[in-house]
Amino acid sequence: MGPEAKKSKPAFIFVVHFHQPVGQLREVLDRLFENSYGPLMETLLRYEPPIALHFSGPLLIYARDYYPDFLEMIKKAGDKGFLEFVGGTYSEAILPLIPAEDRVEQVRKYNDLFRRLVGDYALKGFWLPERFWDQMIPSIVSKFGYEYVFVDDQLLYLKGLKWSDSKYLWLTEDSGNAVKLFFIDTEVRYKLPWSPVPEVIQYVVKASELSERPYILWGSDAEKFGEWRPWDVTGRWLEEFLNEALAGEGFIMMRPRDYVTVAEVKGLTYLPHGSYDKMMEWSGGLIWNFLVKYSESNNMHKKLIYVRRKVANAESMSGFRLEDARDHIHLAECNDAYWHGLFGGTYVHHIRSENYRHLIMAENQADRLLKGRGVRKLDFDFDGDDEVVIEGEQLNAYVKPSDGGILFELDVRRAGHESNILNIMSRYPETYLSDLTYYTPDTYRRAAFREFLFRELGELNEWLSRGGGYSSGRILSPTRYRVVDLEEPGDVVMFSTLENRGLTKGLHLNGDSIAVTYYLSDLLNTYKLLVIEIPYSPYSLHKLRIEVGGGNVEVGSYVESDSFTLASESNRVDVRLSETAGLWSWKQVTLSRTEKGIKESLQGLITAIELKLTNMTKDYFRVTLSIS
Repeated sequence: MGPEAKKSKPAFIFVVHFHQPVGQLREVLDRLFENSYGPLMETLLRYEPPIALHFSGPLLIYARDYYPDFLEMIKKAGDKGFLEFVGGTYSEAILPLIPAEDRVEQVRKYNDLFRRLVGDYALKGFWLPERFWDQMIPSIVSKFGYEYVFVDDQLLYLKGLKWSDSKYLWLTEDSGNAVKLFFIDTEVRYKLPWSPVPEVIQYVVKASELSERPYILWGSDAEKFGEWRPWDVTGRWLEEFLNEALAGEGFIMMRPRDYVTVAEVKGLTYLPHGSYDKMMEWSGGLIWNFLVKYSESNNMHKKLIYVRRKVANAESMSGFRLEDARDHIHLAECNDAYWHGLFGGTYVHHIRSENYRHLIMAENQADRLLKGRGVRKLDFDFDGDDEVVIEGEQLNAYVKPSDGGILFELDVRRAGHESNILNIMSRYPETYLSDLTYYTPDTYRRAAFREFLFRELGELNEWLSRGGGYSSGRILSPTRYRVVDLEEPGDVVMFSTLENRGLTKGLHLNGDSIAVTYYLSDLLNTYKLLVIEIPYSPYSLHKLRIEVGGGNVEVGSYVESDSFTLASESNRVDVRLSETAGLWSWKQVTLSRTEKGIKESLQGLITAIELKLTNMTKDYFRVTLSIS
């Protein structure tokens, strides 16, 4: 039989991914279900194309809780039998990024959730969150009967293979556990649904030049239909495409499960760790690079590891499994808050807030058994330097001596108000912002109780004009502190030197308050001003405000007082000062790239307490935060 006889119509495989992260705003969900997800499912139900759909765990939970009609549409599509359901992880967690103990649990819990909410359908194909491949994945997914996964063709090209090689099934394995690999075609992913239908069809038909039975696979986001561009545009595109595709003139639409029954495997291959082309660019090829670049991502990730170990210890001590605590941890493993690109949510405050809420709730359950309160040193963020963690009944405080003795996390543990009220995002230098001269990246991590010393008022004015966030040779700030004392149940004392002068800072956690005391006797005759930053970034930024003397103060105005309040609809912090001081404030706003362009994101408030050292009546200054 000659080569020509071996040629056949290529298969077109259409895989649509539906996902919204844990913590997404209700108004965003309403818009998506009305303008994108609903119309898309209605169209698919009308045409009944052989297609594959993946619904993430968080999206299924949203449908269950708020959009039952959409869940019924999914079930109806399953009953009609024209589609294939694709599985995944419970919270759309990127498997290589989360603790090894939770990887299998994420897959198991997705299967259980899907069967409860949709039905007992065979799940053979696995959707990789953010399409991040790692060679350990076959050992995890094969445990649950998954036979194939969807990866991007870029990973095959990194091995030196060609476009034609990505149009066939390949096999890979880990420790003898094998799965088949489907490759998502990058070019058609960018064409559909933006290019004219004939151009897309021409590209798919191009694969007919290959022998045997090749395929072209489109695998991407449902939001491309109705969210990124209006439904009246993309909906018309989809209907025109389905009319052409179902006619079967130049190619055949096939579900993945049908294709694997008629196609042969090309051979064995192993792929490098990685993802789609843009994600490879954003991450530098490694998902963990986001944790190095963004302190906020790393903080959540290491909090996850810390709490996960607490839960495991509590289970070991008690002899029973803390299912609720584990569920909170698994939800906090949702990938969106840990990376940044066009869609990742490191810059999205409410997604980070929801992660912290789940982690604090899990920690509370573990600590009811461990009764773990007190103060300890450990390398919390895995940077080689010890941090100090103070854990109380109502608050947790995380201190970083190696970075100016800052308070970088302050957890409210009270039921119904769980929040890291220092969940502030720094302004990072991003290449796509380099032309925006008005945007000044921060040169240090924004956190509480980072102090600055000024010799001249002019230096302060320059610093304030930029919203803080930077230091120079003229603006002095201790870079490192040394822990000199730890005392139970919640005290830490640190010492630093600045131009051969000593500065001692002590923190005391007691109930619902934390007091920070500066001992200044060695500095009073040298510097004019001490300025202390205190960010405020609670669970909700709605009704964010500063109150002085019982009334609201406009953000950005200057006042003098010995007390003020930081408040929002979710949390409230009363601040008391041992001396009357000046109060400066501004909104912390970041700029980040999204699929709709550059976006401003409110991250919270930053207050700067200005203390005139020449007017001091004592040789110390104390700031007390009381949280309610």
